[in-house]
Amino acid sequence: LWIHRPRPYGPSGVYGAHHPSPPLLSMLPKAVRPQSPPFSLPRRTGQCSTGGAVRTLIIRFSSLGDIVLSGAVTAALGEVEYLTLERYAELAAALPGVTKVWTWERDGRTATANVDRLIDLHSSPRSRWATAFRQAQLRRVKRHDIRRRARPLLKAEPAPSVIARYAEAAQVTPVQAPWMAQADGDALILVPFAAHDTKIWPADRYVSLALQWRGPVTLLGGPEDSEALCTMASTIGPRAVVVAEAGFSKTLVAIRGGRVAVGGDTGLTHLAAASGLKTIGLFGPTTSADGFWTNGGVAVENDLPCRPCSRHGERACRIGGTPCMSQITVEAVLAHLPSNP
Repeated sequence: LWIHRPRPYGPSGVYGAHHPSPPLLSMLPKAVRPQSPPFSLPRRTGQCSTGGAVRTLIIRFSSLGDIVLSGAVTAALGEVEYLTLERYAELAAALPGVTKVWTWERDGRTATANVDRLIDLHSSPRSRWATAFRQAQLRRVKRHDIRRRARPLLKAEPAPSVIARYAEAAQVTPVQAPWMAQADGDALILVPFAAHDTKIWPADRYVSLALQWRGPVTLLGGPEDSEALCTMASTIGPRAVVVAEAGFSKTLVAIRGGRVAVGGDTGLTHLAAASGLKTIGLFGPTTSADGFWTNGGVAVENDLPCRPCSRHGERACRIGGTPCMSQITVEAVLAHLPSNP
């Protein structure tokens, strides 16, 4: 519909020169003009654009405990691929549902190409770069950094557990432990060391615990712990064996031979719990409410007003002596051990 409206005299001196006025629609207020529907991408279903199965890539670069707990999500997702650091590739390959492992050092951003769904469980600058400019459906974990930093400073309420955060990102219901190969042995598994000294229970108490266990004893750790673990094993006697490796193949076999595990808030302890072992966790600078303790095991900890004092136990004890760990007695741990084999 075209209409004419009076026009002022133009340079030609002709009133209402023979120029058509704009369309009526253009004269209407913008808010009442008919609008085209917004462009949107079609929602993904269980099939990718080529008609095959959806390729899903999980991204978690570190650390040991985080990768172990991501197994509760990979088990729920079904077949997935996994991008991590080289030193954790062997562990990632053992997670349920993982069909292929990519490593950042070897594959870089190639790992995130040509996939249909990306689930970033790290949400770090590196993982954001890995997923940048990709057309895949992307889900990213909520880190709750402010809440987690406020926890030790203000003794605020803890953030949601690690598994709960991962499950929210992946939009699945996580499976319950065990999701790793299930343990069915008789050994007492001890995890005496951790990345941070504040999380370490005195070595002589682990030895005392082992001497009161009549069955086999396995001491787990990394290569840097080997000498100290061998010293502990020699005190315990011939029933004790040491597994201290850079990889995870021997560690996984050793855990499958366990019956109960005792250790601090560290990755190998969580690996034992994910394998179905009754796990007794010794908590000091961190607490059992701070995200990793989700397996229904027994948490032994002292309710001190200074706890938690850091997010990961990385800070030196402000009052000295780390009473949160040193006040945990052998008797308190023994009370939770099952009957001797």
